[in-house]
Amino acid sequence: MSDNADLRAALIAALGQDAVLSTADDLAYYGTDRCRGSWQVQPSLIVLPRTVDEVQAVVRACAAHGVCIVPSGGRTGLTGGATAIAGEVVVSLERMKSVLEVDGASMTLRCEAGVTIGAVQDAANKIGLVYPVDFAAKGTAQVGGTIATNAGGVKVIRYGPTRNWVMAVRVVLASGEVLDTGGPLLKDNTGYDLKQLFVGAEGTLGIVVEATLRLCPPPPGAVVALCAVADLPRVLSLFTRVQRSGLTLQAFECFDAGGLAHVLAHRGSEGRGPFEQPSPQHALIEVEVPAKGDAPRELTVDALMEVLGEAQEADEITDAVLAQTPQQARDLWALREGISESLHSHRPHKADVTLPLAQLPSFVSAWAAKKDEHLADVEAVVFGHIGDGNLHLNLLTPESADPEAFRARCKAFDEHTYGLVRDRAGSISAEHGIGLLKRDHLHYSRDALEIDVMRTIRRALDPTGMFNPGKIFE
Repeated sequence: MSDNADLRAALIAALGQDAVLSTADDLAYYGTDRCRGSWQVQPSLIVLPRTVDEVQAVVRACAAHGVCIVPSGGRTGLTGGATAIAGEVVVSLERMKSVLEVDGASMTLRCEAGVTIGAVQDAANKIGLVYPVDFAAKGTAQVGGTIATNAGGVKVIRYGPTRNWVMAVRVVLASGEVLDTGGPLLKDNTGYDLKQLFVGAEGTLGIVVEATLRLCPPPPGAVVALCAVADLPRVLSLFTRVQRSGLTLQAFECFDAGGLAHVLAHRGSEGRGPFEQPSPQHALIEVEVPAKGDAPRELTVDALMEVLGEAQEADEITDAVLAQTPQQARDLWALREGISESLHSHRPHKADVTLPLAQLPSFVSAWAAKKDEHLADVEAVVFGHIGDGNLHLNLLTPESADPEAFRARCKAFDEHTYGLVRDRAGSISAEHGIGLLKRDHLHYSRDALEIDVMRTIRRALDPTGMFNPGKIFE
């Protein structure tokens, strides 16, 4: 038998026939994430382990046959981090989807890596707690994948990214051994915090198979408003005003007129936006209702309306809509969270960057000017999380464009994008990771010594480079 046949036979013996897939449809489906780059998707096999023991068996079999592994979660990533391009075995953890323990006293939840974020939130809600890492793909994104990418989301300003909520991870190493790092203890000063090595490592150091996550009490409520704003400098001024008002911000999002237009068109309501007059920019604000006090929601509404009234007098906003019911709040959020899905059919070339807040307006202005200079025929849509300086830059494929030619043009334009980011001391990846898409640009955000230290860590844990080869760096 060929090496691939030998490996396939070993995997079937360890996991069963139904857990080893190799049809063209399965290879295409499991072989990549939502990022469509210039690379060819070509995994050799897909395996679906059900237990930690089976993951160990897969790792040992692949090591014995000299075949690399691509760990796979919900495949909602946008940088090619879960893409197999060189005959790797894709290890999908979708069958490892059990919530193992929910502890109300310590406010922790232990689960397998294939559990979706939505399922984690549901399990927490059943005991009156929340897992606050939240984003539009929560129904599909899996815990292991969000740990691998240190996922952020819409409420980082209030709760921080995934890293802040991971108390422990269980990882299968390249040796096939299981490493348990961390635990449910709030205090544990016993050397290196090894669990944090695996948060944001994009599956290059091992396969996360279980995690213990922190939970927290839910906020008593929230008040949501959408504001029409003339430009990005005024969006930033509005953010500063709300942040200094004493109100507790849970989220502060922005999106431009193009983003709103695409959402409305996608849902079949083109032209029927929340404001009578179209607005160049929009700011979505969510503030927390305090737990105590008389009529806390009413007082919060009054306080936010007062802040928005002051903003209008200062010419920071031109109009505002404040949600009166939970459904209205969800409807306003849908205008922001629906942008990515509405752009998907346009095959956007994406950049996910972070800037110091004060640099956001100048960056967007300079980036738009560069876009008009080099990609005048391309529509751009910009949205993001103003509260943490994270912008999502989208270049939409023109209808008549050849996809490969357009991708090449955008790849060349990335040099301008990341150069502008570097000049403003920003990061080329805010929350999507490096993957395949950004590895050639890592030096824009990390210096040579940092990259060398990262390589050293990888060699120590995965000497042969078996896990997710080609991701982050060559």
